[in-house]
Amino acid sequence: MSVFSRLWKKFANSKRYREEFVAAQVKRGIPFQIRTLLKKRGWSQGELAERAGLTQGVVSRAADPEYGNLTLNTIVRIAAGFDVAFIGVFVPFSKLAGWFTELSEDGVTVESFEEEDQKFQNGLSVVGSGAAEAAETAFKPVQEIPTDADVYAYLLNRQRPRQPVKSETNLARGAAQAALANI
Repeated sequence: MSVFSRLWKKFANSKRYREEFVAAQVKRGIPFQIRTLLKKRGWSQGELAERAGLTQGVVSRAADPEYGNLTLNTIVRIAAGFDVAFIGVFVPFSKLAGWFTELSEDGVTVESFEEEDQKFQNGLSVVGSGAAEAAETAFKPVQEIPTDADVYAYLLNRQRPRQPVKSETNLARGAAQAALANI
């Protein structure tokens, strides 16, 4: 029986097991990734702390799998220190089980924006499947861009933004609009 099959059997037998497994993966998975990124980049906790605008003690606790009380704010600041994005998403248990069974240092290593941008500037693809069209749309010079309020309203109500505005400079909003178009 495969690791995935054994894990799935435990998931199927107990909701409490599923809940505790998720909690353990969050509480241990994020520190594992922090430690892995520190190691791969050859950084100290102090260096990450400086880049993230945190204290070394906060980074130390965040990298400790026994700590377990990370806040989203701390995680986002640490992501900023590494110059990477953080996405907290709800997923089905099959994805969690697949992620867990294939967990490795190489699997959680993330390139910084600068590394990705270098690839982009050299004409290499930096987007995952299904996102290429969104990225292309986001980089058009002039487009209709929703305001922040329109984006939030759309996400909450699943309605198109009502009063888009023209802008040539706000690529973040352009990316948000492109992503919303694909929802």
